[in-house]
Amino acid sequence: MVDIRPLDARDRDFLEEMLFEAFFWDPARPRPTLAEFREHPEFTRLLADWGRPGDRGVVAEEQHLKAGAAWFRLWTPELHSYGFVNGETPELGIAVVSARRSKGVGRTLRALIEIARGDGHRALSLSVSPSNYARPFYETEGFHKVGECGTSWTLLLQLGRAPREAEERANWKRGDDREAKRPPE
Repeated sequence: MVDIRPLDARDRDFLEEMLFEAFFWDPARPRPTLAEFREHPEFTRLLADWGRPGDRGVVAEEQHLKAGAAWFRLWTPELHSYGFVNGETPELGIAVVSARRSKGVGRTLRALIEIARGDGHRALSLSVSPSNYARPFYETEGFHKVGECGTSWTLLLQLGRAPREAEERANWKRGDDREAKRPPE
C-alpha cells in the first residue's frame, strides 16, 4: 500500500534525489553522480529557495520507505524551467525511485493534481521527453502537448473544477439539491 503525505523540510535531500531521477530517467544513457549533478547550475536553480509561495509537493511511501515524489512550483518568464507555460500555471515534476517504477506509485502521486485544483490553479504543465516511458501515463491523466523545448515536449493539463464541485454545481442548476448552498461560480 502506498501512503501519500505532504512534502516537508525533512524531505529536501529526497526531493533532490527525485529531481535527479527525473533528469536521468533513461537507464541506457550515461549519468553523473548525484553529488556531481548537485554542482550543476540547472540543478541548483530548479530547487533554489524551495518553500516559497506556490511550492507544493507530496511524497509517496511504501512501508515507511520513500518511493517517489511529485511537486510543483510557479515560475516567471524570466526564471523558469523547461515546461513553463505562464506565470499562473505551476510546473509539475514527478519521479519514482527506480526500483518502484511501473508498479503504480506514479498514479498515487496524482494526489498533487487535486492539491493544485484545491489551491485554485486552472492548469498544470510539465516537460517530458517524447520517448520517456511515463509520457503515456501523463496523457492518460489528461495532459496534452502544447509545445516543445529542446528535445522535450511541454504538456498541459487543464484542471477545471474538482469533480465533486462540478457535480454539486450541476445538481444545483437542475434543482436536485434545493437545500444546497449555491456553488461558487
